[in-house]
Amino acid sequence: MYGTTIIETSFKHAWERAMRFVHESPQVFTFGGGSEIKHAVDSQTNFLLDRNAVAGAIAGKYHPSDPFCSPVKNVEYRKEYTAEFDSATFDYTYYDLAVNGFRRYQPTAGLKERLVKKLFHLDTYTTSNVDQIAILRDGLQKQIDEQLQSNRNVAVLFNPAVVNYSKKTIPCLNFIQVRWEGGNRCSTHTLFRSHDLGTAWNSNLLTASWFVDRDIAKPCGCVIDSWDEKNTSLHIYDYDLPIVDNMITVHRNPALQSRQDMLMFQSLDFEQVKFILNNRVDD
Repeated sequence: MYGTTIIETSFKHAWERAMRFVHESPQVFTFGGGSEIKHAVDSQTNFLLDRNAVAGAIAGKYHPSDPFCSPVKNVEYRKEYTAEFDSATFDYTYYDLAVNGFRRYQPTAGLKERLVKKLFHLDTYTTSNVDQIAILRDGLQKQIDEQLQSNRNVAVLFNPAVVNYSKKTIPCLNFIQVRWEGGNRCSTHTLFRSHDLGTAWNSNLLTASWFVDRDIAKPCGCVIDSWDEKNTSLHIYDYDLPIVDNMITVHRNPALQSRQDMLMFQSLDFEQVKFILNNRVDD
């Protein structure tokens, strides 16, 4: 697997650099099934975005070369992260999976239920949705109240009990973690099993960061200080490769240049990462 870690202070620059890197990847990926065979260049790429980059994404500062992003389209994308959105025409939406993807089963304790259990040796249950958005929000607030960080504040969007493995029901985004980082700062960590860099990455980050900020960070009085996104497969489909040619070329951020080249899975020392992010140069 061919991979890198991209550290950026600019959401737009992060996408451009990832596009250039993946485009040059020697890893050719052929996947799909039946009549839907796809070809792509593929890599394992991680993003570490600081608060400036995250703020730009929340504000909707999409890359102008992305044909799938615009102010109008961003409004439509963000509707998918609301309870009012009708997801019937979609295989899934991340918001719906987070709120309705799992159900909690609780044995009932009424007289009728006790008789059923006694006579037929059966338990009766009531069910309720597990609202993982509320869990993340409450978990962040608890960290703040107790002044203790926790790695347990996570949401899992993949439910193997209900997905159809032969259809497009396995979500690309599988995992979200929100952790308090002291003061009014929090960090967000995500894991994608598969991510379309050419036509989906911009809109996914624009909407996901906006949603985490709106529903989790802001209600707890926090600012998203960093966004760590891991991709086990970040790819560009062959038919989207011309998008790379239309991108606007930007100069590398001089404060980060030493860390912007391919790292080939070299682990970054935390103090080095902290130094890089604290010595950023604004756009």
